[in-house]
Amino acid sequence: MTTPTRSGKDYLRITLADFIVFPFYVLLTVASVERGYHWYGWRGAVGGLLFVFILLPLAAYAVGILACLIYFGIPNPPCRTGKCRSDNYQRRVFDKGGYALFCGCGTPYRKRRGRFYEVQPDGSLRRYMVWKAFRGWFPES
Repeated sequence: MTTPTRSGKDYLRITLADFIVFPFYVLLTVASVERGYHWYGWRGAVGGLLFVFILLPLAAYAVGILACLIYFGIPNPPCRTGKCRSDNYQRRVFDKGGYALFCGCGTPYRKRRGRFYEVQPDGSLRRYMVWKAFRGWFPES
């Protein structure tokens, strides 16, 4: 599945999240280096810097992976024909409005709350797979 990217002037636009999160990250870096230096000298300063630049991002990454394993069902299941895998899905605009995930075969799917639906020609959703935490995708009965 490909994610939409920012292009042109939108790439240079600063979002509200960027505006809020980056200064807090800088303050956290300065505070951890200062506290580490104050308590343990230059070794503490280096330790504080390593903590902020290595351990915190790794912890956030681990929490994200854990959330995917429990709630979100990533990667996506194979398509109904079994020919297309998770990386073959493309998010495109659906002709009846909204977005859908199209597999390499051209079949549209939608994903909602741990369930994967096949979009029928009339726009209705047909249950296809359900995500079970730490176990993966299973056929919906």
